[in-house]
Amino acid sequence: MSMLDRINIFSEQKDISKALASKVAEVAEQAATARGRFTVALSGGSLLDILSPPLITDPLRSLIHWTSWEIFWADERCVPLLSPDSNFAAASKLLFKHVGIAWEQIHEIDDTLAPREAAKAYQSTIKEILQPPNGQLPRFDLILLGMGQDGHTASLFPGNEVVQEKQKWVAPILDAPKPPPERITLTLPVINQAREVIFVVTGAGKASALRAVFDDQAPGHRLPAALVNPAHGHLTWFVDEAAAEQLV
Repeated sequence: MSMLDRINIFSEQKDISKALASKVAEVAEQAATARGRFTVALSGGSLLDILSPPLITDPLRSLIHWTSWEIFWADERCVPLLSPDSNFAAASKLLFKHVGIAWEQIHEIDDTLAPREAAKAYQSTIKEILQPPNGQLPRFDLILLGMGQDGHTASLFPGNEVVQEKQKWVAPILDAPKPPPERITLTLPVINQAREVIFVVTGAGKASALRAVFDDQAPGHRLPAALVNPAHGHLTWFVDEAAAEQLV
């Protein structure tokens, strides 16, 4: 299957929202049935604005078994949890407070730690809860990602050495090119171990980066987002027409 076979293009954001939420609910139900729980890593930014409305509205809100969800972060800013810059704060406002997710199911970073220590502590949290076999990577049921105009995803930015990380599951970012500069992020080996990875990309400003991701002849094809390709999982893209305008 080519990468273009995995892309879903929508004319309006509300259509992306509905399709994305339905897909997430489907993956969650399958995971809960197969393994008794659903482990998902969320991203921040516009992804939460797109995903949340259908999830907190019936019929999906009532149909989803929220008690099976275990929520993690694909990346997080090293700021106080209630800061406007916190992905946790945004998700709490847009999603968590509206549905039946207990706080112990939400695995936030330790906001009292500096990035290096926070990354180590979060890796320990993932290990404790996902319990991968010794020597193996953790395997999330679903990782939800966005993409920036520069082709970054999670907090994996072009040119940052963390993009090449092979050993750590969670890495610190000390100098992100957009504020806030200090973050932690899942690394590519962990992202590419997931059972499902879904990208959500909207807006004409991201059209050039999206073209570069899908066109292996385009300059900058090896952008961080282009390096996401689950080894034993599925990759799906939900994009709007504006972002897809340069695809052929």
